Amino acid sequence: MEGSDILSSVFALLFIICLMYHSYTDYQSMLLYDNVNLFLACVGLLRAYYFHFIIFAAQGALALGGIMFLIYLASSGGMGEGDVKLATVLGLWLGVEQGLACLLLAFIGGAAVGVILLLFKQVKNYQPLPFGPFLCFAAMLCYFWGANILGWYWRCFV
Repeated sequence: MEGSDILSSVFALLFIICLMYHSYTDYQSMLLYDNVNLFLACVGLLRAYYFHFIIFAAQGALALGGIMFLIYLASSGGMGEGDVKLATVLGLWLGVEQGLACLLLAFIGGAAVGVILLLFKQVKNYQPLPFGPFLCFAAMLCYFWGANILGWYWRCFV
């Protein structure tokens, strides 16, 4: 294995571990910790610098952070600040296109699970659901298969 392959694997492992931790804490206590986001941001910036796509990462962070911030403002507390911060960090890792795919998958997944939970009376109307696990799962999908997902999307819908 080459040095860059090993480093890519280390970056991917750190990304997965942090996202799994975020999923767990958000599911258990509806909290996404800033220190985990800060660690993910630092590692993401280091990765972007090492692989020469710092502009790509900055664009992704601005796009995802901006979209989620607007949703946060429009939702009047329905979306948490932690979700906005996590989406911004995910933009560093995924860039604009794969980041947008991540948001789309997270919203579709969250809506589908929410509807199922409501139908089976596992939650009440307006009971908050943690959105972090959906963001994290979608981010992992897009990190590893984002190009394939986008290719399929463009072939089917455009």
